[in-house]
Amino acid sequence: MKEASPWILAAAVFVVLLVVAWPTAETVELASDFSLEALDGRTVTLSSLRGRVVVVDFWASWCKPCTRTMPALHETVGRYADRGVVLLAISLDRSAEAARDYALEIGLAEGDVLYGSLAATRAVKELYGVVGIPRTFIIDAEGWIRYSGWPDGVTDEALAAWLPVEGA
Repeated sequence: MKEASPWILAAAVFVVLLVVAWPTAETVELASDFSLEALDGRTVTLSSLRGRVVVVDFWASWCKPCTRTMPALHETVGRYADRGVVLLAISLDRSAEAARDYALEIGLAEGDVLYGSLAATRAVKELYGVVGIPRTFIIDAEGWIRYSGWPDGVTDEALAAWLPVEGA
């Protein structure tokens, strides 16, 4: 029986490590709610979009990586618009005009670009812990953040994974 002790100890350690490392619902964070004014004058509140997959992108027209990734992000999200996917492009520009000029240049709808004021967009940036831009989040239909990172991570596969099952 003494020979079994090291195996029992090893099994116990393995079970503890498995429990600690296993992903749980707690490892997924609920998206913090916010309201910002869109360039078209509407106020957009994240929680009002429950039931839809929302892609939130923090960007600015003066940010070279942002201007390289935004057109592709806009195109990818656009392929899923008929399935309820929404893009909220939160501009960290110093003025609404700078955000509007760039958005119009690449074909973004004014309703998809959130600004309000630099102070308001910075507050949402802080709420989401964004340090550098571009930074993108995929929020599922129930409001959980499923992706946080570089906009290039928002692929067809990443979006399709969080779409509600049709007919369910």
